[in-house]
Amino acid sequence: MKLKSFLLTSVTFCFGAICGTSVAQAATLTTIVDGISNARGASFGPDGTLYVAEPGIGGNGNCQPSPSTLFQPICAGNTGSLVKVTPDGTKQRILNNFESLAEQPTGNQGAGIQDLQFDSQGNAYLLTGFAGYPGNRDLETLNLGSTSTLPQEQLATFPPSTPDKVLNTPLLAQLYKVDLNTGSLTSIFDFAKYEITKNPDRGDVVTNPYDLTVNGDSAYVVDGGGNTAYKIKLDGSGFQAIAIPKNTISSSELPPGLELPPGLLEELPGGNIAIQSVPTGGAIGPDGALYVGEYTGFPYPEGKSRIFRIGEDDKPEVFLDGFNHITDLTFDKNGNLLVLQFSDTSQLGGDITNLPGSLIQVAPDGTRTKLVAAGEGLDSADGITIGPDGKIYITNRGVGPGLGEVVRVDGIVTEKVPEPASVFGLLALAGVGATAAFNRKRPERLGEELLAKAEIV
Repeated sequence: MKLKSFLLTSVTFCFGAICGTSVAQAATLTTIVDGISNARGASFGPDGTLYVAEPGIGGNGNCQPSPSTLFQPICAGNTGSLVKVTPDGTKQRILNNFESLAEQPTGNQGAGIQDLQFDSQGNAYLLTGFAGYPGNRDLETLNLGSTSTLPQEQLATFPPSTPDKVLNTPLLAQLYKVDLNTGSLTSIFDFAKYEITKNPDRGDVVTNPYDLTVNGDSAYVVDGGGNTAYKIKLDGSGFQAIAIPKNTISSSELPPGLELPPGLLEELPGGNIAIQSVPTGGAIGPDGALYVGEYTGFPYPEGKSRIFRIGEDDKPEVFLDGFNHITDLTFDKNGNLLVLQFSDTSQLGGDITNLPGSLIQVAPDGTRTKLVAAGEGLDSADGITIGPDGKIYITNRGVGPGLGEVVRVDGIVTEKVPEPASVFGLLALAGVGATAAFNRKRPERLGEELLAKAEIV
């Protein structure tokens, strides 16, 4: 895996071979709200109100096979909502009976309302997911899809519906400006139509808008189905679609005897396999760049999730690697990158509703610290945000009917990592020294100065 500079390479090497990951002491999780079905993104409004996306549990409507569920059918219903928790603890659901897709009869792995975010003026924006071939959404997208050719593997595993079997969920796979008082929606961007007509990653035709970030006059959306990051003007005046590249693993890393569903993997020369990125989290860094974390697709290999940096050139570059099943990330006020892992191990063979996850902090000097380690209460966690109190809030138990909750991370006390003693550690420290001065620089200059220092090192 070739990175952009020696500095980033040395820091990554330090992580994997020398420094390891330290563990925070005495972190506790305090439940703020629970009883949420397939809980997703969480955010705070201007008045301190907490909003939690509840994709719902689908229903008894039409169904489609989904790559997100290894082609198990997900079926339509009107069971989604937005959970609202006021500062005094009052809980209510708004945007009730919203369109929803999920496995049946379990109600697991819902897609519907995915995320809600606010701009600096207090305007609210809503993201909805989909998790399948966008032509199946409604008759309009089915007709639009009939004019394009799908890959043969897709036709064999999750083909277009017939007109009488479309899902009739036209509100899904879109970005909206939303009036939270009236529930009115104003469409800004339709990911289903764009995926059908443009297919940015040139792979299978799938869309599942998963994560939303609002910064300045733009929305940043990560599409885990389309393997694409979007920059979209909030007034609808323009957008950019940036494909996230596939990952490569050796065929020897596949579990013995694993049956490979057709259409999910691409065999490469030399015994290698290309797997889909499945990006699931995005955040704007102190340098103004977009950082994107990936879950990685089937067969969900351990330690292969990457974080990309997308700067002004709109080219995704590997920034950090060595993670497992990233579902979200954000930056705190001190410039620490907080990385949420859905699970610390591969989801293969595990109960997807109860996989032990973790929260990792990456400091500006590159030090990794586990603020919440696996087995300490994070299970299949799916979203992260910073509250108005500066505390970390996590959407926990993000798969299953009524299992979801939002927890606050309290009592974090971290241990200092001992200085590396080897020559490789000294190289890593040289990289750290090169970045230390940037903490006093203007954020928008951080990216280009980092590269300049890296070239000097």
